[in-house]
Amino acid sequence: MEKQKVIIIGDANVDLVLQMPKPNDIEDIVKSISEPKLYGGGSAANVAVAISKLGYPVIFCGTIGDDGYGKFVREDLIKEGVETKLLHTLKNSFTPMVIAIIQPSGERIIVVWPPERDADLKLEMKHIDKEAITKAGWLHVSGMCLRDSPIRETILKSMRIAKESGVPVSFDLNLRLELWGWENNIKSTVKKAIRLSDYIFGNADEEIIPISEKKSLKEAIVALSKDDKIVIARRGSKGSIAIINGHIIKTNSYPTKVLDTLGAGDSFSGGFIASKMNGDTTEEALQWGNAVAALKIQKSGARGVPSKEEVEKLISL
Repeated sequence: MEKQKVIIIGDANVDLVLQMPKPNDIEDIVKSISEPKLYGGGSAANVAVAISKLGYPVIFCGTIGDDGYGKFVREDLIKEGVETKLLHTLKNSFTPMVIAIIQPSGERIIVVWPPERDADLKLEMKHIDKEAITKAGWLHVSGMCLRDSPIRETILKSMRIAKESGVPVSFDLNLRLELWGWENNIKSTVKKAIRLSDYIFGNADEEIIPISEKKSLKEAIVALSKDDKIVIARRGSKGSIAIINGHIIKTNSYPTKVLDTLGAGDSFSGGFIASKMNGDTTEEALQWGNAVAALKIQKSGARGVPSKEEVEKLISL
């Protein structure tokens, strides 16, 4: 029997990654900055690639420009095994770039260029295959796309279609408050998306607590878990904490050497979704999320996602 596919709706762009060394002086900085490397990027597209690399069929739905970067994005997704029949190329539009500067600690500084973005925000309902959503095994969306129209309305309507069809819906907050704050009524829009979700992912301190307007993480996940939603707070090296049917579950991270944290959260989400689609319990899926993220941060670029075999080996240790 053919597996039901996961549908991912959201952003796709390119990442230009600069790896910073640990210099002794200014001259060392100039000499030893790595050569810039271009990768496929976008929070939603990263999740799609993670799921595909873990052996589960996935369709990506989004919009790219009719430029060199757009061509790069499409070819990269195809190379990674992601179905792109719902990836639309728009005329007279450009594909944005994320410039990621990776510090010696592995943490990253991100700049979006141009700041107002373009093609990735132009997804309309005419680009959506409603039947594909109703027949999907899962729908995942990213908060990166909820700040602008028409993609904001398109994502909310798509979530509603999935919800009414009994398709599980996951939502990664991706607030990026350090870049854009609460502008464009993002708080009220995100709360609408939360109401349409079954699973909510987010960084514990930077996203879960701020959107909940609570003081502690426990209060935050309880507040967001109304109507039996499963809320998953990612805590980096501290693992993750989730609330399932009122029960709080803490899952430890896996010890690892950090090279590049770019895309770690997307990798976690992809690992969790792939695990659930393969019939695992939510507790097992949390382990998969942590394991995939741990293996990803050992590699450069947001797409440095491990294979299913690598994850299984780590979990079995």
